[in-house]
Amino acid sequence: MSLTELLLQAKAKKADEFLFVVGSEPRARLAQGWVNLRSTPALMTEWNLLQQSLLSTQQKAVLDTTGVVLGETAIENHRVGFSFFQDGSTMKAVVDLDVDGLKQEISLPNLLLENALRMKGMMILSGPGEGGRSWILQKLLQKMSEEKSFSAAVLSNRTFPQIKDEKACFVYHNGQFTRPEDRESLMAGVDLVVYDGFSDDKFLEALNLAEQGTFVIYSIKAPSLENTLRRCFSVLQKAYGSQGAARWAEVLSLVAGNYGMSGLNQERIFAHEILPVKPQVRTLLEQEDCRGLLQLMAQAADNSGLLALNQSLLQHLIRRRIDLKTAFEISRDPDNLDQLLKKVGI
Repeated sequence: MSLTELLLQAKAKKADEFLFVVGSEPRARLAQGWVNLRSTPALMTEWNLLQQSLLSTQQKAVLDTTGVVLGETAIENHRVGFSFFQDGSTMKAVVDLDVDGLKQEISLPNLLLENALRMKGMMILSGPGEGGRSWILQKLLQKMSEEKSFSAAVLSNRTFPQIKDEKACFVYHNGQFTRPEDRESLMAGVDLVVYDGFSDDKFLEALNLAEQGTFVIYSIKAPSLENTLRRCFSVLQKAYGSQGAARWAEVLSLVAGNYGMSGLNQERIFAHEILPVKPQVRTLLEQEDCRGLLQLMAQAADNSGLLALNQSLLQHLIRRRIDLKTAFEISRDPDNLDQLLKKVGI
């Protein structure tokens, strides 16, 4: 099976991503998870062909020099993103087959959009998956663009889903600047700066921008909202000691975790954890009381704006979007979920 046939097969399966690693079976990521496209491993000759198919001469030179290259191209008039990595005997390529996130409509929690449209302070978005997290962020930015006029700089270390031009203007950059003045020039005059997919080293930079009055959305890969909070506290403690959490609490507007799963109709469903920063939340943030924040979310009333993961899963179950098996697989507190189900008679 040729590389073109593999890519077309992945597209026919409505895959989100195509993974090619020399020495391993080519794989595709579907709504229900990763699947092998064939039983034989990828070969060096195929790796070279894949580069010829997707990379320009300049991109090939960048890959040979730095070991990493990101970009976009088109396959049969369908725009795709790609990332290539090579280091010694490790040769890996990921092709994003839904770079615009167009295959399905993703429902956003109202509180998430309402908070973003205020365009104040700093918002943290997290999730365990690369593609799913970027879809949530892209849909949020698209909705914002339809509602408000603003300028934004989107910094991403991977191909970011492009946003259709509406009222807002977006400039995309990989976040790597050779000169400080280049960064200052990009940031000058923007209303929003988006960080997508960076490690914790960019967090302090994002915090400083928020303290200067720029609205910041910081999107990171994390398995849970708890992990997100603890990592942020750790970075702040190392940089600013006991004053770090207080500085963050002053500008933070909302923290949200987003978790993708396969729905009953095989569509992509997202459950959420949402922590808007209210006075009681701000106090717990200043105290770096992560356990207190999680307890507050778990005990919050339905109209409080706070949303725990189990509450989000319960809403999907009531609306018959997911099954019980999926809900319990995603939940981090199955006993609590079981109690919630019994209360509503499920």
